[in-house]
Amino acid sequence: MQRRILFVVSHAPQRGALTAELLDELLITAAFEQKVSVLFVGDGAYQLVAGDDPGTARGYRALPTYDVHDVFVERAALKPRSLTPERFVIAARPLARPAIRRLIGAQDVVVPD
Repeated sequence: MQRRILFVVSHAPQRGALTAELLDELLITAAFEQKVSVLFVGDGAYQLVAGDDPGTARGYRALPTYDVHDVFVERAALKPRSLTPERFVIAARPLARPAIRRLIGAQDVVVPD
C-alpha cells in the first residue's frame, strides 16, 4: 500500500550532516514507491536556494527523478527572507498557512527535520 508521507524542512542548510541525512531519508523513502511530498517552512526555505552547500541543491534537483513532484514552500517564509520562487533550484509551490494545515491533515505520516 502506498502511503502519503510529507517531509517538513524547517532548518537552514547550515546544519551540516543533519541536512544531508534528511535529504537521504527523503530520497530513500521515495525510492520505495511511497507518495512523498516535501514542505519547506521558515528558515527551511533557504534549502531551496543554491548557496554554500551545492550538494544539497543538487540533491533537491534529483527529487523529480524519484517521482517527488509535490514540493511546497510556506508563503509567509519568503518575503522576510528576501526569497522568490525564481531563485529556487527546483519548482516549489508557495502555500498559505490554511493550505499547509490541509496538506498536513491529508498525510499518513509527517516527518519533521
